[in-house]
Amino acid sequence: MAKTKRITIYLIILFLLFLLVGIRFYEKVFFDDGLIVFFQYDYLTKALPHIPFIKTVSIDILRYIFNSTISISILTLFFRQKNLGKFLLAFYLIALTINIIAFYFAWVNYTAPHYIALFYIRRILIQPIWLFVLFPALLYQKFTTK
Repeated sequence: MAKTKRITIYLIILFLLFLLVGIRFYEKVFFDDGLIVFFQYDYLTKALPHIPFIKTVSIDILRYIFNSTISISILTLFFRQKNLGKFLLAFYLIALTINIIAFYFAWVNYTAPHYIALFYIRRILIQPIWLFVLFPALLYQKFTTK
């Protein structure tokens, strides 16, 4: 690959990483999620406030879609493997489905032993955690299959 093309790809990846940081930095502006404030304070001892479930899940899914789109773009640009985009899309859709189901059950069962479950399941939905899991895995695969 030409050196200028490689530099361009790395600059695009850097821009995409800044977009992920921007989503996180401006989360309170773009995503009106009542759970952001709730989880900043004493959520382990207080009851879950009355927040509409559908609105909360919709906001979290929207944020998941933004993070996933950027993450898939970063991974496909960096690794440039055939069919990687299809695999990542399927992976992120399956992960979303599993996380939404788990989020629902954690929401419904928000009681003493399950306080932290809702927090971490939601964290998986709203943070680009899969990027940080998949990047080293794909890097390992790249170096071991040559």
